[in-house]
Amino acid sequence: MAIKIRGARTLTLATVGALAASLLAVGGVATASSASEVYACVHKKTRYARIVNATTPCRKTETRMVIGGGGQSTTTITEGTKGDTGPQGPKGDTGLQGRQGFPGKNGKDGKDGLPGKDGLPGKNGTDGKDGLPGKNGTDGVDGKDGKDGLPGKPGADGKDGADGKNGLPGKDGKDGEDGKGITYTTYTRSNNFSSGSGSASCNSGDVATGGGFTISGNGNVTSSAPSGASSWSVTAAKNDTNNLTSGNHGVSGTVYVVCLKKS
Repeated sequence: MAIKIRGARTLTLATVGALAASLLAVGGVATASSASEVYACVHKKTRYARIVNATTPCRKTETRMVIGGGGQSTTTITEGTKGDTGPQGPKGDTGLQGRQGFPGKNGKDGKDGLPGKDGLPGKNGTDGKDGLPGKNGTDGVDGKDGKDGLPGKPGADGKDGADGKNGLPGKDGKDGEDGKGITYTTYTRSNNFSSGSGSASCNSGDVATGGGFTISGNGNVTSSAPSGASSWSVTAAKNDTNNLTSGNHGVSGTVYVVCLKKS
């Protein structure tokens, strides 16, 4: 393959490679006579030269080189420190087919080569066609009755019921009596008797709460008790030499009644 350089000079790829090797071998100084400069990136290991533009940067595995120039010029190549191996570049386009070379001499039979590496796994095959529907199966035998289940757990407590509605207001009560209360007054009434018995009465509407008596002469009281709601009665008998004698024998005295008056 030939490379055209400005200034009507043509360098073959072999010439450029040899020139690059020569420059690196002598310490990076070379002389070229050309009217124009050619920029190249030379691989540090293979010495392969790659013609680039003046502003194209070289890779870490390459050394930049300037070839040519007006008249007699000196090209200086400075080899830097070895950089890290960069990632593998993309596969280049297939070059043009070269001319058919002359038939070579028959070589000697070569030795048997080593077994080749295992090939890559094949691609997944296409899915097979769906199979035909199967025939209907025979009816299964009826199962036995299941056992009774265990009693269920007690249910959760129910929620509290809603509050009942308020009852209707009660009717107003009757007015009470005057707060001063009721005052009662007592008084005594008396009545004299001479025929062995007598009674004393309270005023109409009043109540008898007690009573008493006094006896004159030789006599004994045989009874002293209330007679009705508002009277008190006394009965007396005269003593004789033997015992009390019943009947009226002229015993006299006074009967008293204690009355309660509502005021």
